[in-house]
Order: sequence, then C-alpha cells, then structure tokens
Amino acid sequence: MLGKIKGKLLFQYYRFLGWCARCYLQRHQIFTIGINGSVGKTSCRMIIYQTLKKALPELNIYTSPKNFNGELGMSLSIFQVEERVPSVWNMIKAGSQIFYKALLGKKAYDMIVLEYGIDRPKEMEFLLSINKPNIGVFTAIDAVHSEQFGSPADIAEEEVKMVKNTREAVFLNRDDAYAQQVCDRIGVDVLTYTTSGMAGVDLSFENETIEEKQGEKSEFLISFDAQIKDKHYAVQTNLIGKPNYAYLTLGLAIAQICVWKFTGEELNMEEFLSDPLIYQLQPGRCSIFAGKEGSLIVDSTYNSSPLSMRKLIDTTLQIQKSLKEKRKVMLVLGDMRELGDLTEKEHRLLAGYVHQSADQICLVGECMDKYLLDELEKTGVEKSTVKTEKNSQKLGMWIVDFLKRSDEKWIILFKGSQNTIFLEEAVKQVLANKEDAKYLTRQSAWWMEKKSYLYN
Repeated sequence: MLGKIKGKLLFQYYRFLGWCARCYLQRHQIFTIGINGSVGKTSCRMIIYQTLKKALPELNIYTSPKNFNGELGMSLSIFQVEERVPSVWNMIKAGSQIFYKALLGKKAYDMIVLEYGIDRPKEMEFLLSINKPNIGVFTAIDAVHSEQFGSPADIAEEEVKMVKNTREAVFLNRDDAYAQQVCDRIGVDVLTYTTSGMAGVDLSFENETIEEKQGEKSEFLISFDAQIKDKHYAVQTNLIGKPNYAYLTLGLAIAQICVWKFTGEELNMEEFLSDPLIYQLQPGRCSIFAGKEGSLIVDSTYNSSPLSMRKLIDTTLQIQKSLKEKRKVMLVLGDMRELGDLTEKEHRLLAGYVHQSADQICLVGECMDKYLLDELEKTGVEKSTVKTEKNSQKLGMWIVDFLKRSDEKWIILFKGSQNTIFLEEAVKQVLANKEDAKYLTRQSAWWMEKKSYLYN
C-alpha cells in the first residue's frame, strides 16, 4: 500500500517537473535535438553536442554531462541539474528552484541535446509531452529492457514515437530493421545513416584506418571518409569503432543544418576538418587504457546488451589488426541484464561469436556461467581458455596473475551490465597507471559504497 502511494506521489512530482520543463523550453524558444533508441544514445549525444559546440562557438549549446534521461532525468537535464542525491528534502528544494526558473529564469542556452531514454511502456509519451524535438536521431533497437516491455518489437513501438513526433528532420539508422519499417511513416524530412558502413544511405563512411601514436599513453588516430549525400569528406578523429564513425558523420550533417539555420551560411567543411576532431566520451564507453604487463585495455564497462556486445567485440578485433605489435585477444564479459524472457537465448547466441573472436575468455555473472559457458562447451572450446569468477574484483586479480605468467601481449575488452557485475572493478586491477582509475565509470563515493558489499 505504501509503495503504491509513494509511486503515485513520485509520478505527480515528475509531472510537475515535466510541466516546468515544457514551460521553460517554450518560453525561451529553445532548439532541441533528441536522441533515442536502445543502444548508443549517450555516445551519439556527446559526439553530436561536441561537434555542434565546435561548429557554432557563438551559440550557447548544452547537454547534460551525466547520463540523465527518462521521466525524471530529462527535466533535470533541461534545468541543468547535474548532481542529485535522492531525499525528500532535496526533491522539495530542487522542485522549488526549477519552478522559479520555469517562470522567471533567464535563458541559459540556445540549443540543447537531449536523450529520450525509456525503460517501460508509455514513458515516451510522457517525454514527448515535455518536448517534441526539432531534430530527432534514432540509434537502434536491442533486447535490453525486454524484461519491462516483453519483446524488442514492443520496445520499438514505444521508441519510434519520438521520431514520429519530431518537428523538422529525422535521422534513421538503416541497419536497424525497425527503423526501415517506420521510414515511410514520418511526416518530416528523413535522412538515413549506417553504423556498419553499408551503401545506399544518405550518410555513410568508408576507408577506415587506425594509426597507433607513439608515446607512453595508448592513443590512436583514426582516419575515414565521411559521405553526406553526394559529398565526401576526409575525417581524422580519436574516436574508435564503427558506431562512433556513424555518430560523427551524423554530427557533421546536423552541424551543417544548424549552422545554416542559425547563421544563414554554410559550414566551411574544409576548415572545420583541417585538424583532427577530438572527443571526450563519458567513462566506460570504449575508452582505451594501458594495462599491466604491456596489455591494452578496451573499457566498455558502463552497460551491455546483445547488439552492443557484438559491436565492441568487432571494435576490439579492428584495433587488434591495426596494432604494430601482435597481440592476442582476451574478452572479459559480464551478464547482459534486463533481457526478460530473452535472457537465456541471447546469452547462448553470443557463444559462437565469442569463441571465434577470443584467445582467452573470462566470465562474471550467473547468466554467463549458466548459459554462455554451457554453450561454449558445446562448441568445443578448450577449457583452459575459459575462466569464470564470482565477482569482478577477483577476476581482475586473476587477470593480472595470468598476464604475469603469459609470454604473449594482450588486448583486453571489458564489457558487461552494471547491476552486481561492475566490471570497472576488474579494469581497476589491470590498469598500468593507478591514476587512470578516476576515468572509470561509477567511481563516486555513492557508487563505491553501493558496490562495497560485493567484495567483503
């Protein structure tokens, strides 16, 4: 009974904040860009935001540095609330400050890039009641959140509501089957893009090369050709992975639109691309670190899903092939959560992909142990190449010992969901430079206290 009352009160609080956010955006006529989909939203948002900041330095452009989305997070993002400690007093304090800003606050920015993140039915309708974006970007649908929705098709039905309600232009990922189905049912301009490099779309990329830079830190310079409609541009960047090349190309196209809209001039692409485009993504999203015993770490520990897991394995193999020094591949994988009835199926389906990609496999989590390991054994994997452990910290210690005993150099991908998995704690053990731990995800005092019970 108390739980139901609390839930109703929270929903009314979210509605109040949403009303304030809607009033604020409308009162100041703020231009909005919305990003939605099951995977890749935050990286896409940060790349588009940083591209726009470079293209339009005279404008105030904002996006939350946090992973704030959903029925509470969107309103907090709009009012630039960047820290939140849950408590009744803090809710009242934040609510009063937001109410004042909604009615009397000055305009804080000209443009905002928002994530439309959902994890339950009808949540997108709530977000669209706050704001319908001027430009909408749809990333991809995956099985994550199937636990709440029932199936990827149900997720897609809710997700595509954003692009159907976008006001000016929509960017759809043609690699996604659900995006292909909705392409002809959108009433504004639609441009298609690809995260795989496929042809026959409005925005694409090709001829990717990775150059390892000399120095103490593990740094890379990536070159590729970006195609926007019938024009091609040579791009250099520090971003790694095909999805990120796609999001960068998206950022360039959106920058062209916004520069024309706000200045009446065309973006000088030759000047804009004369130097490498350097981006700073949020922790745990394909970061590269030097590891102990000369290893190379690919840190994608923020979260995981079947699609993103495969994409990061592909990216790791792409990096491996580009390296001057020969390295073997270690995949350190944790459970993929929130898959509902698809949990067993998706973990088993991953086995063949993992087996053909890795020289050493390390697993954490009940689902990895129960389903993926069982399927790996059916594929004939050598037992000596698979290690399972109860928690990430212990697994990290085992990896350090393994590296000391190995005569090989390794590239190591860490990828898993967050709840009870927290593979960043394994990464922490393997880092060559302990100071790099501050760049890992979920390192605040609140998170460290939450994780502490796992390792006692």
